[in-house]
Amino acid sequence: MPRKKSEAKKAREAARKLEEVPERVEKEEDDEKSFEGDDESEESSEEDDYGELITEEVEDGIKNVLKAIRENDKEKLLDPKVRFFEDPEKAVEKMEKSERYKPVYLKDYHRMNILSGNTFADDEEENNVEESYVSQQKAERSQLLNEIKSAFGEDEGEDEGDEDFLKKKTPSSKKVSVELPDPEQDGEKFLEEFVNNQAWIPRKGDKIVSLDQDPNMQEDDDEFEEAVEKFENAYNFRYEDPNAATIVSYARNQATLRRSENSSRRRKREDEKHKKEQEKVEKEKTIQKKKNEKVHKLTDVLEQLKKEYGADINQEMVKKITDTLLDNDFKDDEWDTVLSELFDEEFYQQKGKPSWDDDDEIMADFHADQDNDDQQSDTAMETSEVSAKKSRKEKVKEKKLKKKGKKELEEMVEDAVEQNKLKIIEEVEEERKSRARTKEEQDLKFRYREVSPESFGLTTRDIFAADDTQLNQYIGLKKLAPYRSKEHKAKDKRKVTKAKRLREWRKETFRGENELDVQNDEIKIPVDKPKKTSHKKKKHKPSA
Repeated sequence: MPRKKSEAKKAREAARKLEEVPERVEKEEDDEKSFEGDDESEESSEEDDYGELITEEVEDGIKNVLKAIRENDKEKLLDPKVRFFEDPEKAVEKMEKSERYKPVYLKDYHRMNILSGNTFADDEEENNVEESYVSQQKAERSQLLNEIKSAFGEDEGEDEGDEDFLKKKTPSSKKVSVELPDPEQDGEKFLEEFVNNQAWIPRKGDKIVSLDQDPNMQEDDDEFEEAVEKFENAYNFRYEDPNAATIVSYARNQATLRRSENSSRRRKREDEKHKKEQEKVEKEKTIQKKKNEKVHKLTDVLEQLKKEYGADINQEMVKKITDTLLDNDFKDDEWDTVLSELFDEEFYQQKGKPSWDDDDEIMADFHADQDNDDQQSDTAMETSEVSAKKSRKEKVKEKKLKKKGKKELEEMVEDAVEQNKLKIIEEVEEERKSRARTKEEQDLKFRYREVSPESFGLTTRDIFAADDTQLNQYIGLKKLAPYRSKEHKAKDKRKVTKAKRLREWRKETFRGENELDVQNDEIKIPVDKPKKTSHKKKKHKPSA
């Protein structure tokens, strides 16, 4: 058996514990203060909603102020010496004094242990010896039975009543309902009772009145919560598509399962191809029509010239007239100048003496007159029949000759027009462009603008011998732009083609002031020669 502790030893341990209690309490308070300080730094300070900081002295001061206001006591209200509330510094000092701990004596310590239920804790620690296996089994069995009894709510008997004697009993809190007078009957009394009882502070058992909801509805009801959730979702996602989460699928039919020969892309390509072919055919028809018009027009002009001037029309003459009259329609006043250009002195020198055929109209009339004079003795019937037969044959022969000549002339004109087919195509394009409605039809062909050649004082050899950078230094490409006005071009030409500037450029480019030296049609291009390094031996001075 272990020895029991003496009373002196127990007293010393109790005194030591009493000394440790204030230190432990102060340490806990410091921790709480530091924790509260961290919370205040991290989060915003909570307001005193229920007026917990209002003490009885503060309430008395509020009552005195209200009383003075009601009685209209100006002496108290305006007197600076009258203090309804205590100074905050003095209130803080009182709070610090009240927070100081009173000394704990031995009697107080024993009373605290008895109330906390730790009276025999020291004896249990002394008697805490290793128990045998049997005693452990009994303890476990009794513990199990106690737990079963407590689970089924059975009373533990009179033994527990003895143990509860030393435990502190918690006072049963009775619900005290605060009754306030009717504010409509006596408003001042209601206000006074409201402040005295601190009716704004919520207490247990108070009814919670919700002004936003129907009191008949229960918040814990599952249906109510579902309805609220549905309403919130509907309001939050009111701008969203309700079917956005569902994936719409479309079934394929037989037409889309297999690839048909006539697909939409293929039809589109065929339509475009057909359209281009149709445009090409229309263009060819237009060109052919224009060509036939030119041929008929030039053929009529040449036949008229042949009939009026009796000139033989050869291939060179047809080509010359075609080139002259193909693009221009001359007026009557301008025909003289055109004919003077066509039938010049060379034409009449090459023409020679005109020869008359037997089939000509004049010679036919002459022969007919001679025949009539010789055959005066014949009868009138025979002469009339013979003349009728001759005139019929001659007319048929003349028609054949005219058709043949016209056909030959038309073939020559066709050859001449075919040589100028590009001009006809350009004329057709211009007509189509003027009749076009859309911009795509207007932009049928890109046309280059003709630019007059300009060398700016440089010779061909200068241009070929100089580099691009040297030529750009002399005259830039922007100065050669076709869209520049004539005034700017003339100004640049006067500035660039000065003799002094050209001489300096040649001197800088070709190492000379004049043009390049040309021998045997060869151009000598100057090349920078590498500098020769001199290797001269240095003379050593004789040492003295």
